[in-house]
Amino acid sequence: MPTSRTDETAPNRKRGRGADPARTRQALTDAAFDTLRAEGFRGATARAIAARAGCNQAAIYYHFQGIQPLLIASLQASSARRLVHYRRLLGGVTDPATALARLDELHAEDVASGHLTVLAELVGGITAEPDLRPGLTEAVGPWLEFVADTIRNATDSFPWAASLPAGDVADMIFSLILGMELQTKLDGDADRFSRLMNMGRLVVAVLPAR
Repeated sequence: MPTSRTDETAPNRKRGRGADPARTRQALTDAAFDTLRAEGFRGATARAIAARAGCNQAAIYYHFQGIQPLLIASLQASSARRLVHYRRLLGGVTDPATALARLDELHAEDVASGHLTVLAELVGGITAEPDLRPGLTEAVGPWLEFVADTIRNATDSFPWAASLPAGDVADMIFSLILGMELQTKLDGDADRFSRLMNMGRLVVAVLPAR
């Protein structure tokens, strides 16, 4: 699901003295996300982001106190939107096959919107900028909780559900998805996640229900 842009955040809007602070912050957040998506972590400089937002570089430091907090804010904004959508489509789903089908669709949206690209770029940037870690951890936390809850709901009908460490499984799933995104950057294979979902369907088909 592509990130929407409104005319309020277009580059020709006023960004200098007297500009609406909320609009400027939104323009910078959108620009940071788009720059990370298009140019990568190395290309997400103050100059590139400010140019895309149509404002002065000083606005970044005024509103976000630096590049790193702005980059994290751009991911957190996207993450919050995506999590609402995930909860709407997966909340209460108790059938594993349905959950897998919807996850396949949602993952495709994450790729198309650039959300996974931005996440991978920022995770990769931790080596150069370790201060990114707390903000990334904060952004990822709600996802791990959501995935664990979804696993519990989808496996509740199986006799071994009570002994399943849903939190650990959620951590492994998230790590796997992130790893696949990084691997796709190497070989361009965009179908890897769908193949994983197909394997998941085969496993679900042979598991005995209660």
